[in-house]
Amino acid sequence: MFDRLNQLTTELQAFISSLEVDCVDAAGARGLVEIAERLRRAGDSLRTVAVGQVERTNAWRGEGAKSISEWLSNETDCAHYEAQSVVLLANQLQHLPVTTAALLSGDLSGTQAVEVARGAIVAPNTETQLLNLSRHATVRDLCDATSRVVAAATDEAERHRQVHKSRYLKSWIDLDGSFNLKARMTAANGALVMAALKPIQDEIFKAARKSGAHERPEAYAADALMALCEKATTKQSSERGTKTTRSNAVINIRIDIDALKRGHTEHGGVCEIAGVGPIPVASATEYLGEAFLKLLVVDGVDIKTVAHMGRAIPAPLRTAVEERDRVCQVPTCDMTVGLEIDHIKPFSEGGAASFENLVRLCKRHHLQKTHDGYRLIKIAAPGGDGDTRWAWRAPPDLKETG
Repeated sequence: MFDRLNQLTTELQAFISSLEVDCVDAAGARGLVEIAERLRRAGDSLRTVAVGQVERTNAWRGEGAKSISEWLSNETDCAHYEAQSVVLLANQLQHLPVTTAALLSGDLSGTQAVEVARGAIVAPNTETQLLNLSRHATVRDLCDATSRVVAAATDEAERHRQVHKSRYLKSWIDLDGSFNLKARMTAANGALVMAALKPIQDEIFKAARKSGAHERPEAYAADALMALCEKATTKQSSERGTKTTRSNAVINIRIDIDALKRGHTEHGGVCEIAGVGPIPVASATEYLGEAFLKLLVVDGVDIKTVAHMGRAIPAPLRTAVEERDRVCQVPTCDMTVGLEIDHIKPFSEGGAASFENLVRLCKRHHLQKTHDGYRLIKIAAPGGDGDTRWAWRAPPDLKETG
């Protein structure tokens, strides 16, 4: 089975790579999209049911992952939230053979399967109804129908508790460099958020109207959120009877010295907030008066020459390590909060507090490295691009026992 499947996959990949899509006409392009969608559904469905079997056989254990979703994220290079969704669906499908069959046959997309399973898992008698609806309804209509099924089949208080348990606030940088937020919380907490923003939004709206400006309500809501954040990070200080404001925010900005001098970046230049993304040089200099700014000038002090043989880490070195390692350095770990600085060669073995010997890890991986025998190994970067690459190695005894 595996030999045949691998052979077909290799042949298909080779055939796809040889296609000259630019030579396809309009009808052919639409046809290619339809074929690609069938392939995507087939691959997604196979991955989902295979993940279920991986969990049932505990095949994910022994590689240092704390959960099957983390293992899946590492194995497939997908985002952790996507891996969690696949694992959840795989678990639900174990109890829904009809939905599983529809998914494997290509009758259901992954998104449709998620909605059908969400409803059928709490109200099994609705599985057929939801499957029939998925054949002609939009995903939005299917989602609404599923939500009604869940609402009717679950206790209101329990549903509220589950929503609260699944709360989150996520942020990411889009392809155009914009900062994006996405949040999930209970309706009651959402009402508190909107109640806090509404009066500020109304003030901004009125001021804009007086000046003749006309923008979308969503733009004013974003301005209100910024105003609320600025208010929260600003403290009042009294000096000679005059009140002044100063932000409590700490912002790490990395900038080329030449860009700072000329007032703008050129091709290949750097001006960015660590962990957030690129910003104009004018914005960086503006923050000088509004935040406690740790300015990491690229052509300034050679941070690699700063070292300390004690446990203490000099402030410039700490700032540079924090800027370089914005996420946990264990491959595929995307943790950015609560990172800790670790000596690659332990301090007890003579490891110095130097730029080359320090790395930031999340708390869990730091504990594994310190107490459980895990190792972070530097490997050669592909293509010799000069960037540091790491491999996360489990203790030999753990690999052998699983």
